[in-house]
Amino acid sequence: MHAFVRRYLDLQSSVIRAILAEFFLQLVHNAFFLLANFYMSREGYSDSFIARVLSLRFLAILAFSLPLGLLVRRRRLLPFLRAGSILMPLGYALILMSIPRHSEAMMGVGNVLVGAGFAMIQVLIVPYILRHEKLRQQAHAIALSFANWSTTTFLLGILFYVLNHARSEALPESLLLAIITGVSCLGFVTLMGPLEDKPSCEHDAGKAMALKDYEWGLIIRALTPSLIIGIGAGLSIPFISLFFKHAFDMGYEDFSLISSAATFLVTVGSLYGPQVLERFGYGPAIVWSQSLAILVLVLMGVSEYFAPSRGALMLASFCYLLRQPLMNMANPIVSELTMNLVGPRNREMTSALKQALWAASWFLSSQLFRSLREAGLPFVWVFGSTALIYAVGVIWYARLIRDYEQRVLPQERVAS
Repeated sequence: MHAFVRRYLDLQSSVIRAILAEFFLQLVHNAFFLLANFYMSREGYSDSFIARVLSLRFLAILAFSLPLGLLVRRRRLLPFLRAGSILMPLGYALILMSIPRHSEAMMGVGNVLVGAGFAMIQVLIVPYILRHEKLRQQAHAIALSFANWSTTTFLLGILFYVLNHARSEALPESLLLAIITGVSCLGFVTLMGPLEDKPSCEHDAGKAMALKDYEWGLIIRALTPSLIIGIGAGLSIPFISLFFKHAFDMGYEDFSLISSAATFLVTVGSLYGPQVLERFGYGPAIVWSQSLAILVLVLMGVSEYFAPSRGALMLASFCYLLRQPLMNMANPIVSELTMNLVGPRNREMTSALKQALWAASWFLSSQLFRSLREAGLPFVWVFGSTALIYAVGVIWYARLIRDYEQRVLPQERVAS
């Protein structure tokens, strides 16, 4: 245990501060994930409208991600990270103000600002880590960054449940969201002051790359499974709260508690992911865990047939608890695998494209979700479709791992 903790304590101070800033921004991002759907539904918004609004955010992330990848190739990253830490709280504040006013224009502007800020943070955080962290510590730094999502969701879930425990009426979502939005401004504060900010990796210094200089075939092959998994994820993840609300009449405080427990397991899984990788290899760390997650997701969808019985709720909650860590613990490992596969010269572009493709897939799948719900189809169709899409992505990951272990890993061992 001591050695495990020491690996994280030995991270570079600049990297730790960048990850801490990401923590505060994930805090507001996940607060809206937990509460906004409940708030908008209570204010009279339909599921299809909520899906349409969320799709604007994904479209904005898509629009900003690829230009970022081109723009930051030989530039310092801190100015962009700082800009993102301002745009995200500002955008969420506009969204919060627009909901009771039913101002679609203000809501749209807020989602564009959130999308731009989120793209800056998510596209650049891994390249920043790779520029400033020692090689042997990079997997742990990436794992800590990925754990931000699950850690913040865990803390928020506990907070929302405790604040509403034994209360006759739950605190209004708008109040909680306003407080968290204010707290998220600490992300910008954390990034102020002296921080290490190298313009590029040493072996890239002085080199300018045109579009034709990137290894596009390798990049596309490495990112294809992320696109496939993203389509499946965007079809279900943003709307799981609506599933529990409609199928089991669950309030936001109970959903927050379940999400908190699930994401605690995600945090543990993410932080121990590098140890799983070192001991068992990429296959068990990625393919096996995500295959089990697919089976659990199907069971969660089936539980809707037995709603609103207590047994169905217990089954759905248990499946949600298992699905989250099984599907997400592999994310930092997948990120490291992808970056190693494409090589240093393609990293910034790959990171930008990965975020762009993820946003594009979530945009497309949110439209599919809207169509399914407008057609009156139950959530079991949503989760079943997600499981089929996930299965294709996991099979592709298995092929990608085989390619990496046969072609790239032997060269890395020789070089080391």
